[in-house]
Amino acid sequence: MPLMLKRQYDALAAAATGDAPKKSALEPERAPVVEISNDERATDENENAVVVIDDDDNDAPRDAVVSARLVGSMRHRAARARLAHGAKLRLRRDDGNAHDPNAVAVDVLSSSVGDPIHAGFVKATQAAVLAPALDSGALTVVACVVDAPRGVDALPTKDVPVRFTLRRRSADDASAASVLELLGLPYDVPSSVGELVSPKLLDGKFAEPMSHRWLTHYDFTKPSVFAALNPVTEASPEKEWVYVNGRDENVSSEDAASAHTYSGKWMIMGVKSDVIDRYFVECAKAVEAGEVVAAKAPAGGGEGGVGVLILYTKDFRDRVEAERAGVALKRRFGSGVHLKYKTDSATYAGMYATGGGKGGGKTCCYEMKSGSLTMDVDERVYTECLKLAENGGGDYA
Repeated sequence: MPLMLKRQYDALAAAATGDAPKKSALEPERAPVVEISNDERATDENENAVVVIDDDDNDAPRDAVVSARLVGSMRHRAARARLAHGAKLRLRRDDGNAHDPNAVAVDVLSSSVGDPIHAGFVKATQAAVLAPALDSGALTVVACVVDAPRGVDALPTKDVPVRFTLRRRSADDASAASVLELLGLPYDVPSSVGELVSPKLLDGKFAEPMSHRWLTHYDFTKPSVFAALNPVTEASPEKEWVYVNGRDENVSSEDAASAHTYSGKWMIMGVKSDVIDRYFVECAKAVEAGEVVAAKAPAGGGEGGVGVLILYTKDFRDRVEAERAGVALKRRFGSGVHLKYKTDSATYAGMYATGGGKGGGKTCCYEMKSGSLTMDVDERVYTECLKLAENGGGDYA
């Protein structure tokens, strides 16, 4: 008898006799379901167990798994020796810290009997948004572990990736949104960045560069297609820049310089030549998505195998738009990327942080630090750049 009919027959027989239906030997075992309340944490040794969290009849999930960085572990050798992949950690607020009132300390728990050992702190930019949510009770830490599959000694930096589960006080608690927005992003540059454009999209496409002082494309060519077919590292340095722009931003109209007096750009510094090609494809995708209006990278990939990615916004006076663009870039390149914003008026005035520029010192009016989604503003530099822009301007620089 087919299994489906056998089940139906057993169910009918059970209903008639009052007995529970017998389970077929062919029917697979179902994973056990463990129900837990919001105030309880269940541990089940069965890896196939399905955990259902009682959310007071609210279907929205209240737990979120996020990533962060543990810093300072190099100063605590005994603790660092315990930081194996999956090692359990404990977070605790250190609001009496003399250096940072938002400090969140990290202790590593011993696998055997023993007291936790202090291993360092959550990275300051991340603790700045996490600490208030912990203090208010909007978020609580359910679990925290080391996230380093290859071991902490194989990491490219001294910082240690950690992963923890945060539980919201209620599913619709808006005060926890910014924390989950930041920590929910990957910290490192995702491996998907700059994935090759679909061969179907490239097949038969005309992406020959137009005649211009920079290596750029015609309006009818998609920026990502052009970037994929014209790698930055293969471009002749004589072209200076490889440049992509949106349909309404035609770089060939150089005589319309006054229209771009207030333009400015986010910069990603120190991009190595072995990744700059695919990073620039991602920049081109950001242009297509309307997150920025244009982007460029140094033809040849930059001096000494290191280059810079430059991504433009139309008007640096629009701080909301500048910050929106910065957050969009963090979503693409990871929250760990450090962004600096410089106006074109500052560039044309010769304001450079090095090389004896006229401005001297700081030349960027905006900044989004590693691990942060907040745009910091230097009002002094902003005021100076605004005066320069109002006294004249130029096309994208």
